[in-house]
Amino acid sequence: MSMKPSIMIQICKLTVFFLFISFSAKYVSFAEIVFEESNDDESKAFQSAMTEVNVYSESESEVAYSDYCSSVVPESVTNSKAYTESFGAFDGYETGYYIGGNGILNPKINTISNSFTFETRYVSKTVADGVWKIEGSLMFYESYHPIPSPFHLKLHGFWSEFSGNLCMVGTGSAYSKQGNLLTPAAVFRLRNLRDSSNITTLITGTLESLSSSDGVSYFEPISVVMFPLLNYEYTFDFREFTHQFSGERDGLKNLAFNELPSRRFCSMIMGNLNEFKLQYTRDCSSGKQTCLPFVRLNGYLPHFLSFSSIRCSEVERRIRVLIEFRNTSHVRKYPSFNPNTTLIGEGTWDDRENQLFVLVCRFLDIGESWSNAHVGDCTTRLSFRFPAILSIRETSSAMGQIWTTKTANDSGYFDRTIFRSTGNHMVGVPGLKYEYTEFNRVKNLCLRKVQLLRNKGQSYPSGHSTDLKFDMLVKSSENKSGWGSADPLAIGNQLYKPYLFLMDLPGTMLERAVPARLMNVSYEVSITLQTPIDVANGVLFSYIEEKVEIRAEGIYDSETGKLCMVGCRKLGSDNQVFENASVDCEILLNFEFSPLKPNQIGGYITGSIETTRTSSDLLKFDRLEVYSIYKTDQRKSSIWTTDHESTKVLLSNTLMCIFVGLQLYYVQNNPNVLPSISLVMLVILTLGHMVPLALDYETLRSNKQHWNMVSPHNGGLIELNEVIVTVVMVVAFLLLLRLLQLTASARSRDRNRKSLLFAEEMTLIVIAFLYAAGAKFTLLVAMEKRRLDVALLYFSSVESWYHSIYNDFKSYAGLILDGFLLPQILLNMFSKSKQKALSCSFYIGTTFVRLLPHAYDLYCNLNSVYYSMLQVSVSPVWCFVSAAWDVTIFWGLLLLAAIIYLQQKFDGHCILPSRLRQLESYSEEFHS
Repeated sequence: MSMKPSIMIQICKLTVFFLFISFSAKYVSFAEIVFEESNDDESKAFQSAMTEVNVYSESESEVAYSDYCSSVVPESVTNSKAYTESFGAFDGYETGYYIGGNGILNPKINTISNSFTFETRYVSKTVADGVWKIEGSLMFYESYHPIPSPFHLKLHGFWSEFSGNLCMVGTGSAYSKQGNLLTPAAVFRLRNLRDSSNITTLITGTLESLSSSDGVSYFEPISVVMFPLLNYEYTFDFREFTHQFSGERDGLKNLAFNELPSRRFCSMIMGNLNEFKLQYTRDCSSGKQTCLPFVRLNGYLPHFLSFSSIRCSEVERRIRVLIEFRNTSHVRKYPSFNPNTTLIGEGTWDDRENQLFVLVCRFLDIGESWSNAHVGDCTTRLSFRFPAILSIRETSSAMGQIWTTKTANDSGYFDRTIFRSTGNHMVGVPGLKYEYTEFNRVKNLCLRKVQLLRNKGQSYPSGHSTDLKFDMLVKSSENKSGWGSADPLAIGNQLYKPYLFLMDLPGTMLERAVPARLMNVSYEVSITLQTPIDVANGVLFSYIEEKVEIRAEGIYDSETGKLCMVGCRKLGSDNQVFENASVDCEILLNFEFSPLKPNQIGGYITGSIETTRTSSDLLKFDRLEVYSIYKTDQRKSSIWTTDHESTKVLLSNTLMCIFVGLQLYYVQNNPNVLPSISLVMLVILTLGHMVPLALDYETLRSNKQHWNMVSPHNGGLIELNEVIVTVVMVVAFLLLLRLLQLTASARSRDRNRKSLLFAEEMTLIVIAFLYAAGAKFTLLVAMEKRRLDVALLYFSSVESWYHSIYNDFKSYAGLILDGFLLPQILLNMFSKSKQKALSCSFYIGTTFVRLLPHAYDLYCNLNSVYYSMLQVSVSPVWCFVSAAWDVTIFWGLLLLAAIIYLQQKFDGHCILPSRLRQLESYSEEFHS
């Protein structure tokens, strides 16, 4: 009998030990991935230290530099201990693009990414003139592993500033197509890497495997190109090319960037050169090849143009950009490069014409390998302008043209092509205005209606707020249905800025508590309609999708909640790319906001979109019924949410004080039950109230600053609520601490303290095992999400990942608190307790307290289904878990309470199957 418990304890301890080792190993491995993304000194030091213990840390001794690179750059020795991280035109961390690498990498240019990074960690001058010793690493991101994992190489070598050649060797790690871990060795060569660069500078090179072609670590040669960042010299003198842009001076009023504050030019320019829709001449529909500076993409005309900045100078107001032609409408999150569909250019801002003029060059001699690629043929021109006035017929915040200086008889000639931005992104630019042009139509169709209506005593969304932006569901009598969004473009004479609109208004506007009743408004309405084409027994098998874009303007009545507008839609398919597409401006839009009610955070919207054309008109379409909801101003809803959250926390802690007080009263009348209470359970509950108290001061201070900023009149009340909540939390914590002290004291004096100690130790081991397994699972999920983000080049900051994982573990800690009865159940089982250790008021009441937030979340989730259908985001403060998870926890808590009830009515083993109980009784009889 004496050995059996000891063996069980040791086995459990050994299991927990191995779990801890596994947990720690995973964390250390993942920490390397996280810190590789950070740029601060501490993380770089950690990264460097972690790299040294990698499997490929001895790469320098595995590959001899002289065997592969001596003919490129002769090996030398350093003449100083001083070192840096940048050299030539490289700043220490450069991005490049590749093609090839079959066997380890995807050899084709794909839609995800074909980029790599080259990071140098050691650069030192050698005794040889103009030769530098370089140590660094290469990271390729598109491997064949099911979850894309990096192909990493640690390299060392030498660079000659006279020849511009770099040669490095080393080994690394990667995965094969079959998912096997490999340790390939390779030689890396770059050409044309000098101290400075210009528009024609293109660094090319290769990465070649040192394994035999039949080796497991062999990969096909990789061609790379890079665009250096340092010491760039702008090549073109635009004064010599002024005449080539003279035709672009159309006399229209454009935004003047010379009024921008210092250090804002680059952010403003590159922040608005995102995505543009191409508009070709109609001759392109016949299949002519003179519409592009290169052949078509897969036989089709590309629809979109996108820009990415390589370099921008605030002082000179010049930029260096890559210009990519694409068929997809979304801007990639992950860098990719195809020299066959990409151009490179230098641009300068013309303060006189308020336009950006760009001289553009092509990538030449592109084949299966990029070894011979270079930049040339700089005969393409491109201009941008940013209109200072927007209207219902012109809502593009940026537009431009691309053309060639070649004649129609020259090879490579193409027709002039227009492009426009896909939306208005110029928020915050001085001088940008909206001009209302449809006043007569609005007066005839809208003004007479709203003047007849007036709802006294009702409150509706303010025009100067974020309330007027909403998503929608639409349906027509033709069995079409879909979804869409209505985004304000301008309200009154101010451009609409979501979530910042009030703060950007002049002081006189802020002082107006009640705005004018009727307000001019302009909207961008986007709708996606689906028409079923094959329905059997009510089941939809396929559908035709149609996108409708409407620009509208009209009036909003803040005293009736009526929004009436006239609009224009572009005719033709969404893939139409030709210039001067027709528009239909015979559209009427009517929406009605429901009145706001006290303590509500929004309301519903009904409305319609219809044509004003006659039934015989070919452009007539069926009326679209619109259903939607809206949420009130963020400040009001946030205050409402905070108030309800504070009330919920205050109620929970008040009830906790009551139930713990009842348990203290119970043990005072029944002191013999104290030793049977689980210390682990009480420690969990006590820590659950102590940790929020430890964090409460910083939370209170940050909340005070936040709410005083957005609502100075309510700041004092919110602060008072926080203080009351904190006081009640302190009381609950002290009561739990007192119960813990009484239980520990009674346990130490109990005659059965050894058996209870054994039972408590077994409980602690099982609980520690379960909680550690849960923590490991939580971290593994976060690791896999982060590893995938890194592999796909989604470089969110390390701080954001810390915040994300903090929230994950915060939710997990809440789950541990939800299961507070589990240690008591285990203690009852191990000690075979028949004591009624917990009063019904305590375990049922505390279970009720733990159920409250989940019932609240479940209520929010069920009431937000309509919000979700309308693609309206629900605040994570209200609903941080899914409805299914809330239901699971709800029933789980009830189950734990029911088990405690059964154990205290019968015994601790009553929940075990009958066979186990019989085996245990046989074992006891045998040992007795």
